[in-house]
Amino acid sequence: MKNSNLFKTLALTLVMVLGASTANAQFGKLGNKVKEKAGDVVSKAIDKEVSVEAIPTTVEEFRALQANLGTTPEGCVMLQLVAMEMYRHDKNLGRECLSLNNTTTNLSSVTGRLNELFRENDSYARPYIVAACFKGAKPSNGYNPEKPYTIEVRKDPTKTDQRSQLLKGVVKYVQLYSDGWDTHWRNVDVVQQQGEDFYRVSNCPAILTQCKEIDFDASMEWKGLE
Repeated sequence: MKNSNLFKTLALTLVMVLGASTANAQFGKLGNKVKEKAGDVVSKAIDKEVSVEAIPTTVEEFRALQANLGTTPEGCVMLQLVAMEMYRHDKNLGRECLSLNNTTTNLSSVTGRLNELFRENDSYARPYIVAACFKGAKPSNGYNPEKPYTIEVRKDPTKTDQRSQLLKGVVKYVQLYSDGWDTHWRNVDVVQQQGEDFYRVSNCPAILTQCKEIDFDASMEWKGLE
């Protein structure tokens, strides 16, 4: 995808659901002003959705997406998945984007696991692990998610935010829903470090473990992500 097509191809939608109230932000094109209506309810059970229409193919596109999503924990989780998928296609490109969305203490563990999960011609590999995290994807349909690509995120109901001297920020514990694992809620830790505009992932082993294989009698083959 060329940079000139950026504003035509990366329409994205951020939807936050706060109890009975909703907060909706829709981006027709990157750079458009956010239109939103936000409620006041704060709860450990906050459920949020984040959607993107396409996977970026350049660092510039990723940075533009980060500018719109990176200021929220759930947006940071989406960016992690996007960067992981970019890494599957191009390790150098993906690593650069992962470095923008991860703490320095987490980056090497992420790329190390992805090197294992994205090996070719290996029964251990799970090239569809990112797709498995998107709404609608499941082993029985070849991990082909709904479009736009959407994730469902909530605060971890068992943990409270923790101040981290090591990371120079407050760690927030969130969970990502997926039908790709028997334990559907996958933990992801994010932190907004002092002086930084964006959240970064500080720990995410739960989305780097093998998801279930595609069912042998799945209704369709995995089509990949666009």
